[in-house]
Amino acid sequence: MPNYYVMNGDEERSFVVESLADGRFWIKKPDGDEVVVDAFAPESGRLHLLTQGGQSHDFAVRESSGVYTVQIRGVDTHVEVLNERQKRMRAAGVGGRGAAGPDLVSPMAGKVVAIQVAEGDVVEEGHVVVIVEAMKMENDLKAHKSGTITRIPVAAGEAVEIGDVLVSIEG
Repeated sequence: MPNYYVMNGDEERSFVVESLADGRFWIKKPDGDEVVVDAFAPESGRLHLLTQGGQSHDFAVRESSGVYTVQIRGVDTHVEVLNERQKRMRAAGVGGRGAAGPDLVSPMAGKVVAIQVAEGDVVEEGHVVVIVEAMKMENDLKAHKSGTITRIPVAAGEAVEIGDVLVSIEG
């Protein structure tokens, strides 16, 4: 079952969501409560939820650059919704806004297929630096910031775990 993470600033809440055969959704909320909802968009920018218990909720929803603004009873809340892979990639500083620190860490367990840079190379944010194979797929891992490659503690062919440092970038 897919896990989704709702990020509201530094606050993170985890939801488990499963699509049911009848088109409704089963949701396990962060507090452990479970609810079945029917969701539909009566018009662009609106979302209506009807819970199994008969409660009705209507929201205005706007999306801009991956951030959703949800208006509930006149109050705006800004959230990001990430799936498990996106959360791991964000934690690794891969493609995530606000990634900080010099280390690019592996968001997955796998094998280093190729290292596209050498110590001393200058890279721009988004430049592919390491390719890691996981579950028979090659994943291009990109620089989380611009700078100079100062350390590469892994080698091609080496197994890596989630959180292992792949390269360090200073600058």
